[in-house]
Amino acid sequence: MKIKVGRAYSDGHILDADTIEIENGVFKSVSNGGDAELDFSGYIALPGFIDMHTHGAIGFEANTASFEEFDKLSEFYASNGVAEFCVTTVTDTIDNLVEIEKLVAKRIREGTSGARIAGIYLEGPFLSHKLRGAHNENLLANPAIKDIDRLIEAGNGNLRVIAIAPETEGAYSAMEYAASKGIKVACGHSAATCAEANAAFDAGASVAIHTYNCMSPLHHREPGVVGASLVRDDVYNEIICDFIHVAPEAVKVALRCKGKDKIVFITDSIGAAGLADGEYQFGPLPIIVKDGIARIAEGNLAGSSLRTNVALRNVVTKLGMSLEDAMLGVTKNPAEALGMYDKIGSIAPGKRAHLTVVDDDFNVVMTIVDGRIVYEA
Repeated sequence: MKIKVGRAYSDGHILDADTIEIENGVFKSVSNGGDAELDFSGYIALPGFIDMHTHGAIGFEANTASFEEFDKLSEFYASNGVAEFCVTTVTDTIDNLVEIEKLVAKRIREGTSGARIAGIYLEGPFLSHKLRGAHNENLLANPAIKDIDRLIEAGNGNLRVIAIAPETEGAYSAMEYAASKGIKVACGHSAATCAEANAAFDAGASVAIHTYNCMSPLHHREPGVVGASLVRDDVYNEIICDFIHVAPEAVKVALRCKGKDKIVFITDSIGAAGLADGEYQFGPLPIIVKDGIARIAEGNLAGSSLRTNVALRNVVTKLGMSLEDAMLGVTKNPAEALGMYDKIGSIAPGKRAHLTVVDDDFNVVMTIVDGRIVYEA
């Protein structure tokens, strides 16, 4: 299959090509001219978007979704241009998380109709009580190697990321152990000092969870997790660009510190995403969504209703970031953060044929996953 597009971008630059060829589910070539089965010459082609941190949408969430509902979620994500996503849990018991992982692993084995599941992201229960956010404090726990082993085994090779707050008892040894098993360790929901955060990154943590939110802030004498993560070249910083969770100026600070290659734009979306205002659940906690903003009873933000294409639009149109640079936050950077850049994140021969076609206002026109059209406006 050949697709003609107006402009194509990959790896932070515009390609000198207008025709993308796909064969057997992978990219075969990019070239100029020639015939094409699909003509999208009025639109922009980008590598399929990756949302590495999303809890759910359209009434379904990772902790409670059924086998069929995970497929419906995949279709919703595809409508936002997402080609791969991580099923992201919230704090729960180890027993429940094990069962969730087994179900997701089965869904991955049997495939999805929309976006592909890149893997599992366990956000909790190894988090700080002080900065737990919308996580249930009664279920928080300290990381133990035996529990991490259970979680790795249940994931059957699909556990990608595990969150651990540095100040939890046993955190550093747990981080080193998880990293040694090929699991990416995320640091956040943490009141750690700058020194504690740096020790966590030295122990193998490589991701800062939704930067600024639920982490010790930057102070000129105690830089906290924010400060530690923003000055490290070996850390990827997630950030929610709905400009509700983080002010535009703070996003600019992060971008100036990290540059274009270490920022990952996530949605952190929850089951209420894609639904009207009202009362819903986020894990075991009731939430209220008003004006598209979700909060628990105490007033804490509880995830978002953001869509990936809207996040990209926001940073380009409201922050003035070039598309060449901004696209990295939803393509190459999350792929690298997950250790999957050899398979996804760019338009390159041999990689999975994930392609997102958008108009000039970043509305999704078509999403292709593994060479299949899974969404078309």
